[in-house]
Amino acid sequence: MKSFLLMLIAILIISIVSIPAIILNMIRKVYRRESISKYLLTIAIGFDQAGGSILYGQEDWTVSSWTYYLEQCGNKHAQYFRVIIDLIFGKNHCKESYFAEAERLKFNAEWM
Repeated sequence: MKSFLLMLIAILIISIVSIPAIILNMIRKVYRRESISKYLLTIAIGFDQAGGSILYGQEDWTVSSWTYYLEQCGNKHAQYFRVIIDLIFGKNHCKESYFAEAERLKFNAEWM
């Protein structure tokens, strides 16, 4: 029950705070002449990782990456889902995402 309550509180806080925070950070990025595109990509990946947590229970993997992994493990449902994701985001999106994230996680593990 405690975990469920913490999850609900986190969703509520993120829902309330995220839009104003994104707007303020975009203004700050413009002022500092930093890349808004890179910032928005970071946000997109963060939400995608949240999706991986919700769908698959994998906090460090995006939906695309973990779908590719499951397909490689023989999950037929993941194969259909991968086809849809690749149609939307481009050929081999899931495969490329998987290897990029595996490399990032390996780097982070070695760095620590």
